[in-house]
Amino acid sequence: MAFGINACAMALQTGYAKSLLYYGDTKNERVLELVNEAQAAGVVVQPVDIFRLDQLSGDGVHQGILVRLRATEPVDLRQVTRAAGQSSLVLILDRVTDPQNLGAVLRTAVAVGTDAIILPLRRGALLTPGVHRASAGLSFVAPVAAPQNLAMAIRTLKEANYWVVAADAGEGAQSATSFDWPAKTALVMGSEGEGVSHLLLHESDFRVALPMDPRVESLNVGVATGALSYLWRRQWPSQSPQA
Repeated sequence: MAFGINACAMALQTGYAKSLLYYGDTKNERVLELVNEAQAAGVVVQPVDIFRLDQLSGDGVHQGILVRLRATEPVDLRQVTRAAGQSSLVLILDRVTDPQNLGAVLRTAVAVGTDAIILPLRRGALLTPGVHRASAGLSFVAPVAAPQNLAMAIRTLKEANYWVVAADAGEGAQSATSFDWPAKTALVMGSEGEGVSHLLLHESDFRVALPMDPRVESLNVGVATGALSYLWRRQWPSQSPQA
């Protein structure tokens, strides 16, 4: 399920919308445009009262529209590595559980041209309605992979000549702004509270940290992912969507 105008628009655009419910008395022109688009695409459309939308969205900010979704399939990580060019960025999210943070990361991943975003099947956020809304629907186009565990995913990436770079401010970390980013980078991001797990730090080839004013303990994982991703892209711009 997804709700909110932007998320529903992207679900329709990408063909993931199975049915659409909307507030029958709405005067919102954008909602009415989406209703017309859904009908033209053969998507089942149903007007409902506002209380039904509140109920289905868990009192979320639905803006008078909601879609039920078709099942989405994660991308195959091995296929991603085979199709990757000379430079490639893959994001690995370790224990990132907040839907707002995950939504922000997915938006960044699409913007920077990331080849895959790896989410663990356990101990991480899933593609929930909150994530769809926080990502403005870009969760429907982001290349998300969901392996059984992150350590296996890292081994798959290393076999494909990726270097694993963990975002970690601990001992041995290099400054991300002067770091020589590998052409094929798998960037590991941890949660704001727990950081990257010891297991994945052990599997990493490098550790990098963003230089910060000492009064700032840490950055939100969405902000940090954006900064680090674009530092990599600055060094390897050839496959940038806008290059």
